[in-house]
Amino acid sequence: MKILILCGGSGTRLWPLSRGNFPKQFLRLFSQHSLFQETVKRAVEIAGETDVFIITGEKYEWVVRNELEEIGTSKANVVTEPAPRNTAPAVALGVKELIERGEDDEEDILVLPSDHLIRDREGFKEAVRKGLELTKKGYLVLFGERPSYPETGYGYIKIGKDLGVGYEVKKFEEKPNYEKARSYVEDGKHLWNCGIFLFKLGRIKGDYREHMSEVNLNLDRETFLKGFSAFPEISFDYAILEKTSRLAVVPMEVGWSDVGSWKAVYDNLPKDENSNAIVGDAVSLDSEGSLIFSEGKKLVACVGLKDYLVVSTEDAILIIGKEQAQRVRDVVSLLKEKEDRRVKEHITSYAPYGSNTLLEEADRYRIRKVVIKPGQSIPKQMHHHRTKHWIVLRGTAKVEVGDKEFFAHENESFFIRRSQPYRIENVGKIPLEMIEVQSGDYMGEDDVVFVS
Repeated sequence: MKILILCGGSGTRLWPLSRGNFPKQFLRLFSQHSLFQETVKRAVEIAGETDVFIITGEKYEWVVRNELEEIGTSKANVVTEPAPRNTAPAVALGVKELIERGEDDEEDILVLPSDHLIRDREGFKEAVRKGLELTKKGYLVLFGERPSYPETGYGYIKIGKDLGVGYEVKKFEEKPNYEKARSYVEDGKHLWNCGIFLFKLGRIKGDYREHMSEVNLNLDRETFLKGFSAFPEISFDYAILEKTSRLAVVPMEVGWSDVGSWKAVYDNLPKDENSNAIVGDAVSLDSEGSLIFSEGKKLVACVGLKDYLVVSTEDAILIIGKEQAQRVRDVVSLLKEKEDRRVKEHITSYAPYGSNTLLEEADRYRIRKVVIKPGQSIPKQMHHHRTKHWIVLRGTAKVEVGDKEFFAHENESFFIRRSQPYRIENVGKIPLEMIEVQSGDYMGEDDVVFVS
């Protein structure tokens, strides 16, 4: 079996913790590992590490590689999309990769979102085993969680003929109103659509050929990738599932959630005696049924709240009624109109060499903590409008400035003038941690000039 993990996303539903450049799959909400890392760990338990393929965008590639390295799964394959085009083209890209590697048409392929929560791993593996029995019979298989409450934010699957280990799919139901959702829970004929798919390679090749002919899997690799950005921007559900036949669904009860809102986060966190979920440096008095989430150094104190969601990060605070949780998207839209950088940028950003954490900034200066991994380096560059003062906190830096070269160690510093090319390399065995102080009359990113 091969497993495709879809790792895209826009980072809107769990703002301000998630951002455009750091969407929810990279958040650590329910364990010491991110949702993405937990997904990879589940995948490796089902298939071998080298049988896992992560389909991601260019801007997330280095975050993905860092996360894989952190959990010791660097042998998993990373496939980068030429452009973000939704899940139908993303799945096709993964399928094309397997075709190029010479996989047989009888190979089973499991497609997993990277940002879902599944609490019962053994139960999920059993559901996949049942799904494999159905792919042998030519079915494209979905997985559906038995609904435990009338959720209006999920899609539903209406089940049909009993197939022993699952059911034929009778109908897809879009996100219903509350009354419909309640009836779906009560009738026992509906499942939450988990967005997880299982099929044989030959089957999916035929589905793309018949239902999404714009995606030609017979093209050579180079031509396929060149045309990728022109593929329709459409979900796998709309492009394939709603058009094809012989669909089956395996029911499961594995504690699944798509973690699609802060209310969903609240629902899946442990509660205190007043039904509050409290995470981080936070205290509560006379509050009930609320989420109080503090990331970073701020203490969050709440008094007299009922059914509220409070999320605090280093640079933003969200306060919203629990039943209004989906309106976080409206907040993000408003910030986009104002071209607020906090829509896309998290306080910590990742690069091939390591990470950058913004500590403080104003019109004429910016202070960051920069971490360079062992054996990695900041590319050679220069700036015409700013100077940089570097202070080494930990590790050893090899610094090239113009035609000079020197080493900087812990508690030592060095200075880069304007228009002076420089490169910094971590030549040690531990992460190189530095404070970078930028100062100048223009701080735009286009003042970063890379030097060959």
